[in-house]
Amino acid sequence: MQVITTLDALDDKLLECDEALKKSDAAMRDVFASFRMDFSTQIPTDPFSAEYMEFQMALYRRLSGKSYVPENEKTKFDVAAADRRPFPYYTGSCRTSGFFTMGVGFLLYSMDLAPGARVLEFGAGWGNTTLAMAMIGLDVTAVDIEPDFCDLLRLRAKRQELDIKVVNADFMWAETVTEPYDAVLFFECFHHCSDHRRLLAALDSAVKPGGRVYFAAEPIVPDFPLPWGLRMDGESLWAIRQNGWLELGFNENYFREALARAGWSAEKHVFSDIGWAAVWEARRATVNVAPTSEAIVRPASRPSAPVSQANPEPAQLRLAVAQLEALQRELDAVYRSASWRVTAPLRAFKRRLALGSLR
Repeated sequence: MQVITTLDALDDKLLECDEALKKSDAAMRDVFASFRMDFSTQIPTDPFSAEYMEFQMALYRRLSGKSYVPENEKTKFDVAAADRRPFPYYTGSCRTSGFFTMGVGFLLYSMDLAPGARVLEFGAGWGNTTLAMAMIGLDVTAVDIEPDFCDLLRLRAKRQELDIKVVNADFMWAETVTEPYDAVLFFECFHHCSDHRRLLAALDSAVKPGGRVYFAAEPIVPDFPLPWGLRMDGESLWAIRQNGWLELGFNENYFREALARAGWSAEKHVFSDIGWAAVWEARRATVNVAPTSEAIVRPASRPSAPVSQANPEPAQLRLAVAQLEALQRELDAVYRSASWRVTAPLRAFKRRLALGSLR
């Protein structure tokens, strides 16, 4: 795998991606898998600090050439063409379409909701999961920051005579909820939230007592080399540099602690052999977990069959003071040299739409 260390080299590689896309979606994905980027630098110690946040936003500015605002996630496209042939089908790839469909299927299998339950879905995008939940009989409200996606979802819902409430807003719409939902869903979208801890806190008033939050097909993995931060695999770099999208990844242990600090405990449901399709199911914690100064970042083995992983004991979320310096040295070494290749969630591509390949 090619390791890129400069923006000029990255731009050359992205031109190669665009050329491959003219051949097929699969060809572009092959190029994605051929490179990653490495910025050899020091990272702030505390992943919950403002300094750590600024470090990641500065890296985003370096890669994208602009400051991050939620509006960067907007993606204009031909709504009529997407209505006829939405993602993943427009890619023309059996593998991409099959993987995405399995991810949606495993999400539905993992959700334990009664008929008629009220569900708030963020980042609805093409509306595939939204429509599936509505057809099951769930009462769905879908939120997306892109007006075109909202229009597309209304068209698709109208054709199938489904009653879906569509809201054009960003993630922080959660803070305005006055009638809490039975469940909140993030499918391939939570990793686009720049202030994810603020969002986790907002969910407390958006979800009913006893309700749940689902994080599906998100880059929350045991071997992510940092507590959280920008992903440096080829696909993520393409999305950041070309489109200005925010592409974050999370280490599992950090994610559990971030949930715990917001009052949630988590259970992970794993789809054997398709790790990206894992579903995290969060419920309000019954025991408050005191915040720690560090998140444990320790690789864990991937299970080989569907399992549920309960929240660890609070003691596991603490590091002795004597271990902190050693941990930092390990993280620095990983940041400089370890592979950043993390399987990214399957996404629609703005560039492909611009090339008119939806038809």
